[in-house]
Amino acid sequence: HAIGGRAGGAGRSVHRGSMSSDSDDWDVPDEGTFRRVDTEAIVAEQADAAARAAEADAKRALDAVESARDSERAKERERRDSEPVVLVDITALDPTVHNRHDKNAVNDVDKASKWRRTVEAAYGKYSADEDLIAAGTVRGCTRGAYLGELRRLRDEVPGHYWVAVFPPA
Repeated sequence: HAIGGRAGGAGRSVHRGSMSSDSDDWDVPDEGTFRRVDTEAIVAEQADAAARAAEADAKRALDAVESARDSERAKERERRDSEPVVLVDITALDPTVHNRHDKNAVNDVDKASKWRRTVEAAYGKYSADEDLIAAGTVRGCTRGAYLGELRRLRDEVPGHYWVAVFPPA
């Protein structure tokens, strides 16, 4: 069947399923051949991907900061643990101060505290006293190892009250 005509009387026939090169008539395919594209879903998916990437970047940055902070803490702990401490046998300095009944206690808290303050006030003198060091009354240690060393000394020298003395600040 004929569609449209031309001026001047000559008409041209166009059949469904075909199209001439100079015609504006297009064949429309049957329903379902073209699929509708959900551009909103694509945009939302891209936004979600961008948000996940930004979140991952932020987490990596936070992890880097935390790692640097942990590294600084470890360095500070290492520095602090290497600070000097002296372990002093208070019983060797004053036999009336002892822990014969409990290796982690002392019989005279006030005297023990006074001795600890005396050694701390003269830390340089006690920590360098060759006679006290030779006798084993004063022993050098580090802050990181002193607790284990105190336990060991209290086990090895029963009845003697050992204390850790830190250099004055």
